[in-house]
This record gives sequence, structure tokens and C-alpha cells, in this order.
Amino acid sequence: MLEGQLLLGNLVAELDGVVVGTAFLKQLQTHDMSRPVTRITALVVDEKHRGTGIGRRLIEAAEMWARERGSTDLVLSTARENHLAAKAFYEHCGFRCTGYRMNKPLN
Repeated sequence: MLEGQLLLGNLVAELDGVVVGTAFLKQLQTHDMSRPVTRITALVVDEKHRGTGIGRRLIEAAEMWARERGSTDLVLSTARENHLAAKAFYEHCGFRCTGYRMNKPLN
């Protein structure tokens, strides 16, 4: 039923021919979803270019990519080491916290 549902995307931000940011996207749909969502699996902006709008433009491009493929939502999670700064950035971009992610190490 869900075969062929996986779509991957990679967005790149360039400035004068140099890559200064990237976003990796993964569209998915599980058994309990009527339509797919797109997950931002990574969003990276070069430290020297943070605060210049590149991250926001990557988010906007991710929104467009997701909408074009029929996703209902754009979702992501943040790493613990940059949680507060990332959380503030994503909230500024219109994201809101809707739950918690559970993790169990398999070692």
C-alpha cells in the first residue's frame, strides 16, 4: 500500500557560486495518514551566513517543495546541542511544538 511513497529532496543555497546552506527533505506517509507530510531531515547554514535570511529562504523553498508533492505539513526535530537557538528560529518561521520525540538507544 505504501510502496513508492518515499520522496527525497535536497535544496541548496548558493552565494556567488559557493554553497552556503542546504536542506534535506523526505516525504512520507504512514498507515494512519490520509495524506503525506514532508520532514526536514537536515537544515544547515554556514556559520558566517547565519542571520542573513538564508535559513528562512530554505524553509520557504521546502514549503513549496512539500506543497507541490501534496504534503499537508512540514515537520522537523532539533538536536539537543542547539535546541534553544534552533527552536527560536523555527518558531519564527511558523513552526510550533506539537509533541515529544521518544528515543531508545540500541547498544
